[in-house]
Amino acid sequence: MSPFQKFLANVGWTVLGKTGVQIIMFAVSIILTRYLGKENLGDYATLLVIPVFIRLLNSFGLETLINKILPELNVKDPSGSQGHFLVSRIMALRFLTTIGFCILIYLFLPNYLDFIHNPQLIEFRWTLIFYFAVITIDSILSVLYMAQLRFKTLAKTEVSGALANLVLLILFIRLDYGIYAVLYAYIIAATLTSIVYLALAKIRYPDSTHKPEWNNMGHLAWVAYGIGLFGFGVMTQSDVLLMNYFKISRGDVGLYHLAAGLGATLPFLLAGIAPMALSLFSETHAKEGAQGLGNLYCKIVGFASYLTIPVYVFCAINSVYVIEFIYGLEFSEGRTALTTYAAFAGIQTALGVNFSVSALFVVNQRDIALRSTVEGSLLNIALNLFMIPTFGMMGAITATGITMVYMVLRQLKVLSGEIEIKPGFPVVGQCFLFCIFASVPPLLLSAFGWGHLVTNLLIYLITFVSLLIVLKPFNNEQRQLLTNVYPELGNRTKWFFRS
Repeated sequence: MSPFQKFLANVGWTVLGKTGVQIIMFAVSIILTRYLGKENLGDYATLLVIPVFIRLLNSFGLETLINKILPELNVKDPSGSQGHFLVSRIMALRFLTTIGFCILIYLFLPNYLDFIHNPQLIEFRWTLIFYFAVITIDSILSVLYMAQLRFKTLAKTEVSGALANLVLLILFIRLDYGIYAVLYAYIIAATLTSIVYLALAKIRYPDSTHKPEWNNMGHLAWVAYGIGLFGFGVMTQSDVLLMNYFKISRGDVGLYHLAAGLGATLPFLLAGIAPMALSLFSETHAKEGAQGLGNLYCKIVGFASYLTIPVYVFCAINSVYVIEFIYGLEFSEGRTALTTYAAFAGIQTALGVNFSVSALFVVNQRDIALRSTVEGSLLNIALNLFMIPTFGMMGAITATGITMVYMVLRQLKVLSGEIEIKPGFPVVGQCFLFCIFASVPPLLLSAFGWGHLVTNLLIYLITFVSLLIVLKPFNNEQRQLLTNVYPELGNRTKWFFRS
């Protein structure tokens, strides 16, 4: 089976599982947003900054190390002994560092809350410590399954965990626990998921005779750690921190969290594909070199564009209907923020941000990946310091959007010197044009005052699919790749392929 066929074989379970999780978590976000309101939602966003940032401090690049090195070790050592040795040591290290950072949160949380002018949030100290512990353990366990391409198990476990989160959230809201309801529900659900991961992983502890050659593992881990750590400057959590520092209203912080959170869920069909791509990139480069990697990269980016660009374009153009239908009129002020964020995030995703860093790691351009992240962080912080005091919440969104696009362009410039990436861009551009044409009928409907989220979405989808049937953008070779993995889709998808 070729690398791209492996990608297609696993993408079914990945998309199914991640889509199920995203749908459930989307329902969770709707419930908690309507329950908390703008101001409490702002406090919730402020609280999330703490465990997310400490999780970055605690990562040490271990997730990336597992994702890249484990597939290579399994190729060199089919018995899996070296892979088990690596995983067992990484898991032990993660448990120890997590305990250490829990202590640091307890000690330094009051100082941080004084810095951002929110000392009243100290009541959530222990809850945040537990929240951090579960997300950092769950993170490395889920990556372990991705690296092993055990996506069926991963999908079932994640969907079950998301359902548990939803049920617990409804229960705690009925008990009127406020922000605690959201945090408790996630902590308990993530704990259950981690227990299942540990039970199924069956991690063995081989003796030192199975110790793999470390080579450049340390450098890889530290570069990945640097990317994650410096990447905090381009994450929405840094924007929330600075908005609190500049005393932006709690309601605007809540609207920012809503727009950024909803924007982050839009590529739900792509969730989980990026870590899988890193493993396949690593395996392909080890077997076929730069030419095989370039070919696989273009195919995956082209495939991913049809899973993401249509969603971003629709949401950016119909933001007012999306927010009012999902969250209610109370949050309609966030429509401009959502349009702006979706536009920037859509451009970044279409250019292949989910795969460019992975490819840079594989072609030994890790320092460029780190450098672009540092540059992006500095750019975003500089723009935030200027734009937040002047433009408030919209300044934060615009600054982050500009930075996101800059970073992916910087990465692609370097990547293009290592592998051939140009063949992927016509596919992305073609998809974007289809989406623009499909948006015209819903825009006309809205112009006459007949717009609605459901009707606009149906018309958009019908127009988009009709364009695919008429223009047939995919060739017979692509159809053969698909039918080799999923024979049952042969007749159902024949209308989209030209002979």
